[in-house]
Amino acid sequence: MENFQHTENGDSASSSDSGFFSVPKLTGGDMYHVFISFSGADSTWVEQLIRKLEATLPDIKICFHNRDFTPGKTIIENMTECIQKSQKIVMVLSPDFVHSRWCLFEANLSMFQDCGSHKAIVPVMLRPCPMPLYLSHLTYLEAEDEQFFEKLCNRLLRSNAKETEDVLVHFQSSILYGGKHLLSLSAVNEHNQEASNGAFSDMCVPDSLKAVVKDPEIYKKAIRLINDTPPYTDILLSNWNSAFLALYFVFMLFSAMFLFGFLCVASSWMYVLHLPMSVIPSGHAVYKLFYLVQHRSKNIAQNMSTKTGEANLLLAETSVLAGCASKSSLVFVFVSLKECEDMFHMASGSDTELAECMWKKAMIRHSSDYANCLAKKHFPCGDPRPPGHLVNGICFCQYVAMQIEQGHWP
Repeated sequence: MENFQHTENGDSASSSDSGFFSVPKLTGGDMYHVFISFSGADSTWVEQLIRKLEATLPDIKICFHNRDFTPGKTIIENMTECIQKSQKIVMVLSPDFVHSRWCLFEANLSMFQDCGSHKAIVPVMLRPCPMPLYLSHLTYLEAEDEQFFEKLCNRLLRSNAKETEDVLVHFQSSILYGGKHLLSLSAVNEHNQEASNGAFSDMCVPDSLKAVVKDPEIYKKAIRLINDTPPYTDILLSNWNSAFLALYFVFMLFSAMFLFGFLCVASSWMYVLHLPMSVIPSGHAVYKLFYLVQHRSKNIAQNMSTKTGEANLLLAETSVLAGCASKSSLVFVFVSLKECEDMFHMASGSDTELAECMWKKAMIRHSSDYANCLAKKHFPCGDPRPPGHLVNGICFCQYVAMQIEQGHWP
């Protein structure tokens, strides 16, 4: 392990093959040398690391949320403010971090746009987990490395001006992050078997969406549109539970009659064996029942998908699309449709009214299924025709064109 010592001016320095590194001075609006982002499940390890860093480098200013976040502010606001006031960012990666915080952090990449200078990110792999996409070009430090602490100190003490290009994070166009799955939302009535449609909470914007859905009213209006999906009212189909119970009752009656006949009317076997056949529903009736049940489920999903498409007309303003994965589940993805919408207007020539009508029809009919495909990272409809507006994926206008080719319009 390297020996850390104080220089004559009071700054901490480390002895290494690369020379001596003093703790960089805080300049401008900086309050911290480093902001540490981590999952609560890893807090014990992180707190031990911070104590060791502060004991070894007394002049270093470290920000971590358990100690330095401002009460009363949201996580997004605190993260943005602290990152803006920090020279470097240490991200402690683990499965818990990826699952609990990554979507929130990734969705808020716009925070880097407001930073006055480049922010160097130092990824630390505490426990094996998938490397987030926009950090994949960075070399991470392994916590299990025997020289981990020395390497971390060297990275933290190095001036940002001396950092190479591959450790700096720059704000990039949101199109590079298009198609990211931000959230899966369950219906509040998901366990209610009698409910025809799913109902979703519109109390507040989920944390994973706050970074991109700046106006909570847009989210609330969108969810209310989905919640207003009309229930399926076909008399036969709306009472499928009753039909199933009736079928079950007939079966139980048949069983009771068969047992009674076996015990009490042994001399009339043929009669007894023929009697149940008259009460068993025909194969056609059973097929019809299950067809009706399946048709009802398909109709409910289609109605909710249409309503989700209407909601997407609002959500698209925030680069978010919702997909109706099932009657009790929604998915939300981050994708910009501006270039796709412009393409619709170009295809319609100078007829603005026609272009707007075509765009709305496309959104209502296809945007929910498109969001589902983005969330699953799978498009079952073949190869798209170029050009597209989504990096490493199929854009919305390509998806609509493919649906039209298959006869699905509107």
